Amino acid sequence: MRGGIRILFTCIMMVFVAGTPVRGEEGSIYLEAIEKGREIFHERCAVCHGFDGVPEIPEAPNFARGERLDKSDEELLNTIKHGQAMMPAWKDKLTEEEMREVLTYARIIMGDVVFQERCIHCHSTRVPPLSESLPAVEELSGYSGPLDICRSCNIEREMTREEIISVIRFIRTLAD
Repeated sequence: MRGGIRILFTCIMMVFVAGTPVRGEEGSIYLEAIEKGREIFHERCAVCHGFDGVPEIPEAPNFARGERLDKSDEELLNTIKHGQAMMPAWKDKLTEEEMREVLTYARIIMGDVVFQERCIHCHSTRVPPLSESLPAVEELSGYSGPLDICRSCNIEREMTREEIISVIRFIRTLAD
């Protein structure tokens, strides 16, 4: 009986620790860092903006292509708070922190979608650190060098350059 209780306690602790967004070995981080932004986006925003950032209504920006995401956080948070055109104001429904989480998720939605489709089978709980040789996010679009994102496989051969860049942005956002 005591052995069963110890096993149960150990399993509960493993689940608790695995769900904690903490830096792991070698700079790895847990994917739960973006869960809340994704959850709010899917619950509140996906009706118009689509679960994958591809809009459900023609007037909404296509976040999967980065439309309107070139604006500053301040401008976009103002739009989330007060609304714009067909978009309702969220200031009375979301906290400041929730609005920031949604904005962070909107900025990396394409990388999240690609990561879920291509990488999650190997990296279900942790994202490996990126190579130091990769340029900063702002320089990625004009960079013509190699974009190796995973040391354990050659997934880059199966992805477009745009998908690789979106995954790099996604991973770097998680690391920040």
